[in-house]
Amino acid sequence: MESNRTYHYFFKYSLLGVGILLTISAIASWVVPESMTINGQPGTQDISTTMIFGLIGVLAFLFFFLIKDKFAIVELGNQTIKIKHNGQDKSVSWLDVEEIKLMQFVYPPLYRLKTRDSDDTVWFNTEPSYLSVNGFISDLSEMGDLIKKKKKELGI
Repeated sequence: MESNRTYHYFFKYSLLGVGILLTISAIASWVVPESMTINGQPGTQDISTTMIFGLIGVLAFLFFFLIKDKFAIVELGNQTIKIKHNGQDKSVSWLDVEEIKLMQFVYPPLYRLKTRDSDDTVWFNTEPSYLSVNGFISDLSEMGDLIKKKKKELGI
């Protein structure tokens, strides 16, 4: 069972896309404000609108650069875990897993994995099969079932 590649790239690059859109919107609101319509009114050249869009865009870029290297594609087996991270393939035994946790409020399910031999934490996703109640999610995928089983067996 392997991480869903589509959602892997979506999680990894969505903040970059948001940052680009907000930065373009900030520039457009200053250069051609009449091309933007807000609440049915044509836009005006307003420094506060430009600054807000620009600031949020820059923050999205910064946040993207902070978290982009945390995402990995993980392949789970009964005995080993294969981690494809930053162009490197690493095989880890389930016994070397220090922590594996589901991140709440993130859809589809996103997990945090930390191994004993590394200080780095990697994030990986599963298939988009989940149950959500008030933002709290439960992973219903095959990969999620294996993770629950291994956590119970090994006391992780």
